[in-house]
Amino acid sequence: MHKTPEITRLINENFWTILAFAFGRPAVVKIIRDRFSGGWKYLNKTVNELAEIQADRALLEMATQLRVLDDAEGLSKYYKETGDDLTLGEVTQSDNKKEPLYFRDMTNKIMHAASFRWELLMEGGPIIICLPHDDARWKEARIDVIALMEKIGGLMH
Repeated sequence: MHKTPEITRLINENFWTILAFAFGRPAVVKIIRDRFSGGWKYLNKTVNELAEIQADRALLEMATQLRVLDDAEGLSKYYKETGDDLTLGEVTQSDNKKEPLYFRDMTNKIMHAASFRWELLMEGGPIIICLPHDDARWKEARIDVIALMEKIGGLMH
């Protein structure tokens, strides 16, 4: 059996990687643009490629850990019963209809995504976009990082 404190610790570790990328990358890109001249091939590779790969991996690991925690502790049911089942973004279905993205469905979209796209300069905060392998059922899921902060920030560890 999985131990809840260990799972939530891992969730928070992965979430920190996600937050550091989502909020930090734009700041680092600006510093490079403003203060570094010439070609900085390896620094740019670190900031623009390697950091995103690490954030993608942390996102996938976190979603898996959230599912394990949900299965063990019934978080989805608890959120619905207490009225804390706030939307974490939206899903665009194959017919272009947009629907709220709730906790359990968010973990599904992350775990089953073919890839992720990060929109980090959004006025309301960063957005993570999950793209499907096949858009027959859904076209994209947009996760609001700030809404996710509220959800993950409520987990005890």
